[in-house]
Amino acid sequence: MRYPFGVLWVVFAVLWIASSSTLGHIYDWIVGLPLVLEVIFWIVFLPWVGSLYIWHSDLSLWLRIILIAVVAVATTGGVGAGRTARRQWRDYARGTRV
Repeated sequence: MRYPFGVLWVVFAVLWIASSSTLGHIYDWIVGLPLVLEVIFWIVFLPWVGSLYIWHSDLSLWLRIILIAVVAVATTGGVGAGRTARRQWRDYARGTRV
């Protein structure tokens, strides 16, 4: 888990479990910002604002949970993606990878 992404996902999960209405308030606050600031928030915090959007949507609960989990796993690099990428780069640098 990459440090900044992991911390933000832990905060998201804690808010989700402890007070899911807080996530709704955060989403409403972001949507209530002036358009330029809202676009900046969407660009800088895309996975989390996108997850807030998913959580705030009318999708069924199980689908929202799955979609947010997929976004979280993809953002943190997936399962073992960092090790695989480092191994591939090391092999390429050594000249053992064609």
